[in-house]
Amino acid sequence: MAHENGDHLVVFTTSYPFSKVVESFLDRELPHLSPVFDTITLVPRLYPPPGERLDRPLPENISAETSIMYDAQKESTAAYYLHLTLSSLASAEFYAEFRQNYRSMLHPAGMRKALGYLGIALEVRDWVARRVERGMLDPARTLLYTYWFDGTALGTALVKRDFPEIRCISRAHGYDLYAERYTPPYMPFEETRACSLDRIYPVSEHGKRYLSARYPSCASRFQVARIGTEDPGFLTPSSLNGVFRVVSCSHIIPIKRIDLLVRGLAEAGRMQPDREFEWVHIGGGALQAEMEAYADATLPGNVSHRFTGYLTNAAVLEHYRQSPVDIFINVSESEGVPVSIMEAESCGIPVVATAVGGTPEIVSDATGILLPENPAPWDIAKAVGRLAADPDGARAMRSACRENWERNYNANRNYSTFAGDLLTLLR
Repeated sequence: MAHENGDHLVVFTTSYPFSKVVESFLDRELPHLSPVFDTITLVPRLYPPPGERLDRPLPENISAETSIMYDAQKESTAAYYLHLTLSSLASAEFYAEFRQNYRSMLHPAGMRKALGYLGIALEVRDWVARRVERGMLDPARTLLYTYWFDGTALGTALVKRDFPEIRCISRAHGYDLYAERYTPPYMPFEETRACSLDRIYPVSEHGKRYLSARYPSCASRFQVARIGTEDPGFLTPSSLNGVFRVVSCSHIIPIKRIDLLVRGLAEAGRMQPDREFEWVHIGGGALQAEMEAYADATLPGNVSHRFTGYLTNAAVLEHYRQSPVDIFINVSESEGVPVSIMEAESCGIPVVATAVGGTPEIVSDATGILLPENPAPWDIAKAVGRLAADPDGARAMRSACRENWERNYNANRNYSTFAGDLLTLLR
């Protein structure tokens, strides 16, 4: 039921609704936002590469606006980045940031990041200003929502300087929050973003504590809003034929440390030479061919493996429905709160994962085994061996996983709470 008062939500995304891969979580969130706002405008920034494109049907009060979208297939990347750089260098904001963080910005990566954040921010600011001037947005009835706590969030902070009555919020996940993930450990315009928006919603308690420690005077603006997954409507069976089945699901990129997982599983196979292990990795990425070759060369004969490449979310769930899985493993070096773990727990699959970011909020002794932040292959092997040797313990974990998902990561519950909270900001 839409409200007659013209409440307008503007959501800044990276590529949604045109990407299969990026921000697909919004598929679950929008049905909760759509009834609460009169109009929702999605404003993506980048057109996805050809293999990842998707034309999504959208509810009738939701539209996509492509005027600030950059299409790498059609436009020169160099020209695009030159445009962002020149607009940043012409802005007083750039020099204020440089005075404050010149050490980080003298590093080429820090400078590139600051210029990129500000270039995007100025595009967002100008987009909003044009629409307010043309009467297409009423500042008193508009809520700006950035899905990532990045240059788009900085853009909405700049909007608030020109139109103080407009409400602005951002989610904060992982890559857009933790400076330590980068060299130099620098997040551009961080204080402006953290302390100018009406509310920032980290997806984990860990994220909230992190921001609050950095900006204690603004801590009242930070509020946890967990994301979630749909109820799959089934529980994944465990193996009955003596094979111990392991699943991992992630992009195959360095931060996910698939090579470390291979070494851990090789160690598990050597520790229990009489047991058969089967490992399936769901997800593709730049290192896929290299990791497949590494697994071929490293895993002993009793550890079989298969890389599925990229699968749709529906296909991942179909795998969990059809095939027995005994444990889910994630050995990332950094995380927000992994959606892949939420999904595994919703199917009752015990989890072995590194204690990074928000992961300890979703994985406990009840639902699996937490590994150290930087585990040795032996640590992974020991965890796998422990669960393989204790089917009764694993059964108890399976029901605890499902309960933990129901309590904390059920999308319907989390997103309807979030939608209600956003509406109160316009009241």
